[in-house]
Amino acid sequence: MEYTPELAEVCGIHAGDGYLRNKNYNRELDISGSFEEQDYYDKGVIPLFSRVFGIKVIGRAFLSRRTYGFVIRDKTVVESMHEIGFPYGSKSLSVRAPKFVMDAKNADIKTGFMRGLFDTDGSLSFERKIGSGYCEFKRTHNYYPIIRFGTVSRGLADDIKKLLTDLELRYWVDFYRYKQVKWNDIHRIWLRGQNAIDWIEKVGIRNPSKLSRYLIWKKFGHCPPNTTYAERLSILSGDTIIDEGPVR
Repeated sequence: MEYTPELAEVCGIHAGDGYLRNKNYNRELDISGSFEEQDYYDKGVIPLFSRVFGIKVIGRAFLSRRTYGFVIRDKTVVESMHEIGFPYGSKSLSVRAPKFVMDAKNADIKTGFMRGLFDTDGSLSFERKIGSGYCEFKRTHNYYPIIRFGTVSRGLADDIKKLLTDLELRYWVDFYRYKQVKWNDIHRIWLRGQNAIDWIEKVGIRNPSKLSRYLIWKKFGHCPPNTTYAERLSILSGDTIIDEGPVR
């Protein structure tokens, strides 16, 4: 396969939401996200996979697990993704960025992988500030941007940090340990404030649900928390009114 930025984005999407199955000659590539992300899958992920692999991919709802996505049963596609470096079966603890991404001289390949991973498994949120040293707006509105990655794969966490460094993006790391003994610990990577905005400008966001948060923040100076994608679209269209913060 030709190692292109589009293939790198496919790999990032798979690292976030994908699963490779090879059992009793049943070879499948299974990728899905929340129902709220159907627009992202129909207009972004499905056309991308169709172009990269030269096949027709059809979206569908998986009602039993409340997700939307697709299954590819093409042997060549499944084996190609495995040869790139993705394991069959559960990948949570072992998933890594493919070697061609880590070794790439072309920055677009690195940003492609990171964008696909963020669109499926990253998060963008906005927080308030606490303390008398902040103005009323900052204490009462979710204005401060935060991008977060969380993974139980130490290898993937190391790869994310390396790629962010290569892309000259500053980040912070921490380690979250659950009280429940059987739950895996999470490696977390954060980009805060201007560093989160630098990410958006350099890497970009294709997932409309996540992009809507940024568009609201850019227009109003803050983004209300705990909103659905439909509610955010209503804000952006002007049907739902929120107060405006400082002009951006």
